[in-house]
Amino acid sequence: MNNKEIILNSIVGEGRGRATRLPVALLSGGTWTFKQKEFSLQDVLKQPQIASESIVEMSQIIQSDIVWPGSGYHNLLVHVFGGEVKFRHLGNIDVVRPLFHRISDLDRLQLEQLDQHEWIANLRWIIGDVADKIGEQYLVGTSSWGPFTLAGQFYGVEKLMTDVYKDKQGVHALMELMTEICFRYLVPAIDKGAAILSIAEPTASGDLISLRHFEEFIAPYLAKVIRRLKEHKALIALHICGNIKDRIHLAPELGVDLLSVDYKVDLPLAQKALNGKIALAGNVNPVILKDKSPEEVEIAVIESLEHVDTDRFVVMPGCDIPPGVPLANVQAFITAGSKYKG
Repeated sequence: MNNKEIILNSIVGEGRGRATRLPVALLSGGTWTFKQKEFSLQDVLKQPQIASESIVEMSQIIQSDIVWPGSGYHNLLVHVFGGEVKFRHLGNIDVVRPLFHRISDLDRLQLEQLDQHEWIANLRWIIGDVADKIGEQYLVGTSSWGPFTLAGQFYGVEKLMTDVYKDKQGVHALMELMTEICFRYLVPAIDKGAAILSIAEPTASGDLISLRHFEEFIAPYLAKVIRRLKEHKALIALHICGNIKDRIHLAPELGVDLLSVDYKVDLPLAQKALNGKIALAGNVNPVILKDKSPEEVEIAVIESLEHVDTDRFVVMPGCDIPPGVPLANVQAFITAGSKYKG
């Protein structure tokens, strides 16, 4: 089995034969990949060819079973529609000024702007070029904020959290629009060769919002966008930061194929909640990859797996890794996961 076949064996489940090893992958990793070449996210938007070349080269070096071209650009959508963002020299994109000051401002947004922006076209080209070059060997995907986190970036997280109490109707209108933007952003990536889509919803964490509000304002819109994307034959990964033990059981109902969890989540508890319905991924603390030695990274991987049923399981960091993680530590992480025998 090659990298792609091994990871699909765990995500899709039965009927594909027995994998030769445990699958292991980074989650996103776009900013980290470009840091290896001292490129910023903005650099590669202007020169998409160097993005594709960097991703292909690093994939061959580290052997992550999933490759994520186009990852790291979640907040670019705020810029595309008229908000203000800031590109860090070697880091992610920060929102400086949200797009909406009032939910009534929704009416002025023109969805056509998405497909007209040069940088969006370049991201789609990168995904397509990477898929053409290594899509037979690796599972190629890309990522985006989910509707609720996207709403927080467009409107402001504090205002969004306040309005789930004060303006429920307005929040539902905002969520409908964010769901449509999320779909329109991701579906062309499928056409370019992205076989798995990672939807990140950090603002849906149990550390930030209650289960009651999750079920009212987040789950219906996640389910809607996932259903529409799966009509285009994509696999769906969902990552929610923080402690989500009270909502893990909802992931299969949302249509998720792979649930990625934070280091705060107990893996055996998560597997029990999922009951084998979908695959689970996680959950080595990214700070360990950044600050510890390769030997300590290997120990952390082994310790995280000691009480895990490795059937339908993917070894991943508990979140996207910081750009400053040493290459040797990423290699140690991948190697430790690949060699683990249980």
